[in-house]
Amino acid sequence: MSSDIGASLKGRHSLQVSSSSRPECVRHVWHCTRGRVAAALLAAAGSTALAWASQDALRDPPMQQADALRIRGGIAADMQGNVRKVPVDPAMQKPQIFRGDLMGQPVTPAPEVLRLWSPEVLSTVKISAKVRAAVAALDSTEFQERREASSALMDASVAPEQLFATLDREQLSTEQRERLLAAAREKVLALPRGALGIRMQPSGDPQRPGVEIIMLLPGMPASAVLKVGDRIEEIDGKSVTNSNDLVDLIQSRLPGDTVKLRVARPERDERGRPRLDGQGGFVEQRLNVDMQLTTAADLDKFEGQFPSMSRSLVLERRLLALQQAEERFAPKPIAVRRRGPEEPVDLDVPGAP
Repeated sequence: MSSDIGASLKGRHSLQVSSSSRPECVRHVWHCTRGRVAAALLAAAGSTALAWASQDALRDPPMQQADALRIRGGIAADMQGNVRKVPVDPAMQKPQIFRGDLMGQPVTPAPEVLRLWSPEVLSTVKISAKVRAAVAALDSTEFQERREASSALMDASVAPEQLFATLDREQLSTEQRERLLAAAREKVLALPRGALGIRMQPSGDPQRPGVEIIMLLPGMPASAVLKVGDRIEEIDGKSVTNSNDLVDLIQSRLPGDTVKLRVARPERDERGRPRLDGQGGFVEQRLNVDMQLTTAADLDKFEGQFPSMSRSLVLERRLLALQQAEERFAPKPIAVRRRGPEEPVDLDVPGAP
């Protein structure tokens, strides 16, 4: 057997080497192998990208071939399997439609709270002698008297409008303003809220706006009048497009108030299935319903069995409205100045000499 050995590399080239040139041979094999592995990995990545693009093309048949090669993340692959980053064209992005209950909606201040200090309301409020006496006691030098005055303001006979009218009209000390705001905040958060007793979802059809009833809570007013599948379109003549609209219109009313609902009710055949019109839509009957509201506190007993986000949403919106009240009525900040490290602190108190 000859001392010369041959090594054949499959590919485009064949190389004969001797035992004396083995180091060079090893280096050559390594370079060739590394290059081929890199090429194989690139080809595999290109094949995967093409497979993803092909799946997108199958889901979207109208797409052109060049567009079918575009895949998520701004990656594109050409027909040779080369993968590269490409800029994403906003015009290629498809519009996305979200259901209102599945995607968070902007939370806005509760309108029933904002109206408590509106000019129209404050102009009609008369501050009682009881409230004036309690407000004067809020500035007492005795802590116990201030505490008793705060408790007096929390009495059920004192409407929150009187507290906001006092904050708006009177010259008050910092102590009086802080305690009045604290009492007003507690009263607003405890305001009674009306309720129907339903669970709902948006209709999801722009041609059929409103909210669809998916559950009736037993013993609540809606269970005696409405049905599952009913779609509420209006409340007291105001359009309802999502759950927030209904919560605003119902929970801004007091328990015992009567509201007028406009309801679309699907007609059903003898087997209980909704009837369809000639265009594939539902055949619906329009109903005008008067309903007396119960208190939203009755909903709490259903929270464990049928949880709902409406209660926390209402409280959040009331807190947002109270933030505006604090910005308007809270005491002005006190500026603190120190002339030197050993000098006493001077306070700039608004209205002080």
